[in-house]
Amino acid sequence: MSTTSSMSASRITFVVWSLLSAAPVFANGSASTLPPSGTVYDKVRGELSVGTEAPSRERMANAIKSASPTALYAMLEYGERVECFECIPLLEEKLLSSSDPQVREISAWWLRQRSFGFGPVMVHMQKVIASDLDPVMRARAAQALGEFLDPHGLPSLTKAVMKDADATVRVAAVRALGRLNAVGGNDALRAAFVDTDAGVRSAALQQVTRVNFFQDDAAIVGRLADDAPEARRLAAQLVGELRIADAVEPLLGLVMTDADASVRQAAVIALGRLGGTDARAALTDAKTTEKAQGVLDAIDIAARMR
Repeated sequence: MSTTSSMSASRITFVVWSLLSAAPVFANGSASTLPPSGTVYDKVRGELSVGTEAPSRERMANAIKSASPTALYAMLEYGERVECFECIPLLEEKLLSSSDPQVREISAWWLRQRSFGFGPVMVHMQKVIASDLDPVMRARAAQALGEFLDPHGLPSLTKAVMKDADATVRVAAVRALGRLNAVGGNDALRAAFVDTDAGVRSAALQQVTRVNFFQDDAAIVGRLADDAPEARRLAAQLVGELRIADAVEPLLGLVMTDADASVRQAAVIALGRLGGTDARAALTDAKTTEKAQGVLDAIDIAARMR
């Protein structure tokens, strides 16, 4: 055998020995083994990992009925792929009855992965958001439709944003639109920008950077003149983050005249991001009249932005 062949054989032997030596060993001294390639997930045992198994259907059902939110979260996450048909109606009930938003969130997460049984749950949530007399139930149904990540929920959410009489339901529907992130949500989100309720308008502004479909810079700039300070602050942040050049003039107005320091601070940072001669001149002028230290600090930061 040639020297080259001998060296190659030695390398192969060393690699094989290293792999075997690195294999996990259980307490009884036996090496662990990975599932063979192409193994189908065992829905009865629930887990492929050696020495572990998913919770039984009975344990999952009991946890849904009586476990703490933390225990329920862990149980559903670990039992992600267990086909527990009896769990579906129990979790469907949680979507509407639980006062804990995390419980409702994990319930929707588990339900949306059910190939069988999910459809009727979706239909039920659509009926609740459309006609239930309790606004709390309608708001929770809106959250569920967002967490389902199914575009079939878009028409129900759009109608709730535009027509529901209760502002808390409209806020929930707007947030669900952001979670759903469906292209058809643009009109509903734009409508929420001019809602009569400041909370709805603020919720709409908060969704802009969470979706990839919003296409109306003018609507954002318009919120710089909102009656609510929180909406003005959020709008100022957005025009800076999105580099909306048309916002320079209204931002200058906010920096010089807005009564709310948090709004002035956001407008200053936005001007720093936009840059340009007018923005820098405004920052210089504002420093001579501004009294709030937080805004003055923001001016120093904005002046160094490029």
